[in-house]
Amino acid sequence: MGKNSTCNVLCTREIDAKANEEAGWFVEQDYLIEWIVDKLPAATVYRRLQDTQNPVSYEPGFRIGDFDAAAKRAFLNNHVSLHILYERHREGRRIVGVEAYPRSIENSSGECPDLSDASQDRLVVGQKQPRKVTFSYSVHWIEDPSVRWTHRWDRYIRTSSQVHWYAIFNSAVIILLLSGVVAVILMRMLNRDVSHSSREIEEFRDEIEETSGWKLLHGDVFRTPQWKGILAPVLGTTVQVMYTAISTVALGTLGVLSPSYRGGLLTTGIVMFMLMGAAAGYYSGHLYRTWGGRNWLQNSLTTALAVPMLLFGIEMLLNMFLWYRSSSAAMPLSTILLLFVLWAAIELPLTVLGGWIGFRRKPYSEPMRTNAIPRPIPPLPRYLKLPLSILLAGALPLSVIFIEMFFVLKSIWQDAFYYEYGFMVIIGVLLAITVCETTIIMVWLLLNSGHHRWWWRSFAYGASSSIYFFIYSLVFYFTRLRAGMPDVAGITPGLTFVLHSLF
Repeated sequence: MGKNSTCNVLCTREIDAKANEEAGWFVEQDYLIEWIVDKLPAATVYRRLQDTQNPVSYEPGFRIGDFDAAAKRAFLNNHVSLHILYERHREGRRIVGVEAYPRSIENSSGECPDLSDASQDRLVVGQKQPRKVTFSYSVHWIEDPSVRWTHRWDRYIRTSSQVHWYAIFNSAVIILLLSGVVAVILMRMLNRDVSHSSREIEEFRDEIEETSGWKLLHGDVFRTPQWKGILAPVLGTTVQVMYTAISTVALGTLGVLSPSYRGGLLTTGIVMFMLMGAAAGYYSGHLYRTWGGRNWLQNSLTTALAVPMLLFGIEMLLNMFLWYRSSSAAMPLSTILLLFVLWAAIELPLTVLGGWIGFRRKPYSEPMRTNAIPRPIPPLPRYLKLPLSILLAGALPLSVIFIEMFFVLKSIWQDAFYYEYGFMVIIGVLLAITVCETTIIMVWLLLNSGHHRWWWRSFAYGASSSIYFFIYSLVFYFTRLRAGMPDVAGITPGLTFVLHSLF
């Protein structure tokens, strides 16, 4: 450590015609190489002379080569110069940055090239013929007192906060408008004579029957929903996902999830999802009993099995394609078995336990007695009919989160680091408020039109934003990732993106 090395031969490989052609394709598709040094990825350096505060930023990885579009020639980078930045400490040197400077040099001699000669020919690949390639690297240690070890990730994850604050301001304006609409609705409700007790309602039933709108539904609004055995597990799983997201983001905000812990976010999310099975079972069991359900064990097993088994089936389908392509992203069989064991040992018992506790609790009390005969549902206005009403309800939440969603998608699919958990918390709260207020407005319009089957619709209104999130993900896929390639190699990445975006 700390010793410069002008040049070291890594290896000399004889590549056949097929490998030569594939290397050219990788170069043309802008593939990157990622080396890890002291848990830091070797990065491509970008210098911004106009930015005096942050003149240097890092992009993890470095390009496998350069492609000359005019000449249609691909040049493979077979030499990499590593600049390892360090700070002096009482315990020795501590690495604060790793910069990679790749070069393409025509070299098949098995020895180090002359790095001082800038006029050397470049290494051409992509031809249907075998050839020999020598790979080499050099290491230079550079002291950089401007970067502290505790802030060495700043250059990797530094983004402009101005964009995030713009997104927050945009979301706040939307929420203020929605809050105004909700306030008007509540004021109209409070100003009317709707505070009768149950006895008063019975005494003045004839008078109420002459009224119109949502007040006619006092005897039907708490009617048990259709397919309660499905809705209760779905709502329980929704609570599970919500608590998983809250706990994971909270750990990230507190600094527990460090970028140096590769895969830490995914691992934490999986563990939290399993632990939150207790909340899913409890909420599902409590609702199930409130709706008159009897078989609490069946409800708990449905809650524990439905979503995990669906995700497992989709992941296995995707893994078949990844295994076929010999992709390193394929999940090993041992990992799949481990996840199954963890689910059976942790989530399943916790969900059943939570379902049992929730089922034993006293059901939610209904303030109104439900009529024996359901009230006929009148024709709805066009804007409240399916699927138009669901599409209308999901539009506003997308406008709240689409800017932050871009950074999240970029971090997932373009190897960028996302560490703006503070902004994510703010946007998440604003998104939740927007979804709640939008659902309140849509359900009020539904009840005011005389439609008392609101349980499933309220869930659909709240979840409808996911439709727009998926569409936005597809737009990102086709415009940013340049996918949809006609050859077979483009099918697996496209399928991976679509299936992961769905869930």
